[in-house]
Amino acid sequence: MTRRVASGRRSGSDRGAGQAAPGPAALDAIVTNPQKLLFPDAGVTKLDLIRYYQAVVPVLLPHLRDRPLVMRPYPNGIGGRSYYRQTLPKTAPPWMPRWEHVPFTGAEGNQMPLVQDAASLTWLANQAAIEMHPWLSRIDAPERPDYVVFDLDILDGALFPLALRAALLVREAVEAQGLACYAKTTGGDGIHVYIPIRRGPSFERTRDWALALSERLQGAHPDLFSTESRMEGREQLVLLDYAQNAMGKTTVAVYSVRPRPGATVSMPLIWEEIEQGRVRPGDFTIATAPRRIKERGDLFAPVLAGTAALPDPS
Repeated sequence: MTRRVASGRRSGSDRGAGQAAPGPAALDAIVTNPQKLLFPDAGVTKLDLIRYYQAVVPVLLPHLRDRPLVMRPYPNGIGGRSYYRQTLPKTAPPWMPRWEHVPFTGAEGNQMPLVQDAASLTWLANQAAIEMHPWLSRIDAPERPDYVVFDLDILDGALFPLALRAALLVREAVEAQGLACYAKTTGGDGIHVYIPIRRGPSFERTRDWALALSERLQGAHPDLFSTESRMEGREQLVLLDYAQNAMGKTTVAVYSVRPRPGATVSMPLIWEEIEQGRVRPGDFTIATAPRRIKERGDLFAPVLAGTAALPDPS
């Protein structure tokens, strides 16, 4: 299996034709149809989406840089059709950063988008790509993830307190193995728990570790956890999804907007908020997130600085 940057060089910031990205003064020229309504219930337009992403560039970019991205455009807003796209369209400007993903030797490469700066983020938002879905690994070592992720998913938003309880039990199990972990809302009805690690283990290794921990938690709390993705039989349970720990799989980025009513945002949490049950899925939106970020900074920054070795599965 081979991977390479489109230009043939190792730097993830290389651009398709060597052209410089537009500077801050020229970013508005990228925007087309700015008054396109993307969130009818909240009156949020494409320009509002772009302005939000421009506002959170300092905290968001470190979590996207050098990570291949899966696009999900909503050309007619969240009520219309959407689609996942792993390849940059031919209409992408030459300055848009990209990485050539070659799934196996001899295969044709896919030019995947990279978000390296405000211009590339603005370009994606202008495509009505509401969500940012980066890989768990970076282009210099795509087979080596930077963290392990658990997606705590519920089928009914009214059960969100169960997701909070589940997150605390995941933290307890993770810390018992000498690791730190950090939680964020998904922007939907669930919680993501990230465990930063020293890069080195393969995705197969991190998945095995996550599976072992998931099975222990399910065995200890069968009234709360399920590791089965099928919906039947888990209506009142929290899905402990470890399967995202695989090469090419993505989770929605921290600070990403979600295509849900209210224009919600995936937001980092502090554990005291979870312990006190003071969190609700709709608390963080395009309108409210910038103030919280200004007050608290990037609560997810430690996720990018993993130094702990991943224990053996047990």
